[in-house]
Amino acid sequence: MKILVFGQIRDNAIEENVLGILNKLSEVFADSEISLALLANQINNDWVEELGKHGAKKVYTVEASELENYLSYPYVKSMLEIIEKTEPSLVLAAGTVFGEDLIPRLAVHHGISCAQRIVDISLDIDNILFHTPVRDDQAMRVTKLVGAIKFATTRTGAFFINENPSGKSPEVEKVEVTFEAEDMLVKHIEIKKAERTVNLKDAKLIVAGGRGVGGKDNFQILKDLATLLNGEIGATRACTDLHWIEETYEIGQTGQSVSPDIYIAAGISGAPQHLSGVKAKTLISINKDEGAPIFNYSDYGIVGDLHEILPILKKKLE
Repeated sequence: MKILVFGQIRDNAIEENVLGILNKLSEVFADSEISLALLANQINNDWVEELGKHGAKKVYTVEASELENYLSYPYVKSMLEIIEKTEPSLVLAAGTVFGEDLIPRLAVHHGISCAQRIVDISLDIDNILFHTPVRDDQAMRVTKLVGAIKFATTRTGAFFINENPSGKSPEVEKVEVTFEAEDMLVKHIEIKKAERTVNLKDAKLIVAGGRGVGGKDNFQILKDLATLLNGEIGATRACTDLHWIEETYEIGQTGQSVSPDIYIAAGISGAPQHLSGVKAKTLISINKDEGAPIFNYSDYGIVGDLHEILPILKKKLE
């Protein structure tokens, strides 16, 4: 099976979700030919080497000034050229703003549908199955797409990045694409980045609080513990709605999606809207309600009052 991944560049580096996709594909499709499409004004050799380490066997590159910034027409045209050359069975992209724009356009061009924001992918004999959360993440829809090529995007943070990649330098093939005036009908004018005081997606440890924290002042113990552990704090939407903490700390369906090594959930019941944004290697829950749904998703659970347990934990760590 031939697989093609769109290699998005963000802030002059490989989008981390692309590396997560490569890790997942290497597990599920170990015997398949995993290639990557890299489009840019100028290709950085470090990008190519990093992609090889994470499982890309071959990298197809398109270099052109028209690709300096993401624009639908030139990027779709470049991808179509690579798809025609490689004849993949599966085309994947991270579910970023760019990926969510690109993949549906490619699917429509081929007259077929696509799966969006998947959180898992599996094989059933020769059928590729796409797993997508539905009903506020309370159920999972498993989809089998019809068509010679399957197109899909992944949910942000759905797949973990291999921390010790062992792949080799990939083969590189340059693809020539000629752009016409009609390919550049949309012009890039300016990029304005929204200011975000907190970036939780890169945090390796997060101490998050829910309604059980009980108030704005009570978040201090979470902050102290997070500082002690070189981590960050987070919160549910209930806490931000009550103005106990700034909105930039919100995690979940309407906040940030995170994938830390350790996630300590204090006073969080486990609503699907919150857990949909959490993909942690280890989830530790503290809740005085032994029937809280979050315990069903936790690796470790402590039944008790967070206001008693967190100070004890902090003291022990000190």
